[in-house]
Amino acid sequence: MTLNEKDKIRVISFLEDNELDYTPIDNGIIRFHLIAEDGMTFYIINNENEYLVTKYNRDRDRPGSVPYENYQFKTLSEVLEQLKFYDINLPKVYWQPILETIEIGFDKDNHIDNWYEPFIKDDFYKVEEDNQYKYFSYTNEGYKPELISPFNTLHQVSAFNDLQLEKVEKLYFEVHPISCAKKRETYLVKLLCNNDNIFKEYINYKVYKEKGLKIMLDSLFNDMEKYKL
Repeated sequence: MTLNEKDKIRVISFLEDNELDYTPIDNGIIRFHLIAEDGMTFYIINNENEYLVTKYNRDRDRPGSVPYENYQFKTLSEVLEQLKFYDINLPKVYWQPILETIEIGFDKDNHIDNWYEPFIKDDFYKVEEDNQYKYFSYTNEGYKPELISPFNTLHQVSAFNDLQLEKVEKLYFEVHPISCAKKRETYLVKLLCNNDNIFKEYINYKVYKEKGLKIMLDSLFNDMEKYKL
């Protein structure tokens, strides 16, 4: 039989508490299941004194292949730990650099006005207004990072000119919301990489998921630690 409501709530709470990248599907039409970040589907069934988990690989759903793998567990806790182990061992990409000219768009339908609140930690952060939304910036002159501007193109026209590091007089970045859709959040992070007050240049990143933004910002501060005064 399918999971009862108590077990479903326990599974979903476990995924949220551990920030696992599964999408639970419980629409009353098809059986309760989870979709992993790599597209694998996990069906969980309670069968008397044990739990049965069926892993479905849609890429193998063709003649001559077996798309299903079945596993048995004595307790739901064992199921949850295996789901956690599977998720944390998947290779994932939470951010990537993008060009300044790329149109990023804005998901107005799924926007959340106070989306930025979990990220504001101290007075170095500031909430600012755009035409369509609020975003936050971070300014700290206690860092003097050495960065390479994506607009420094001398190396493209001369073999004698390499990309040049520029010492920036402060650590400054902005985070803009692209979409606040739950489990599919997307952000634009703009990292200042020059000292010109008029013609500002940024290294731009597209970041995926709220969890990904947290990891990205932690990684950024770790990288900047060597430039801290």
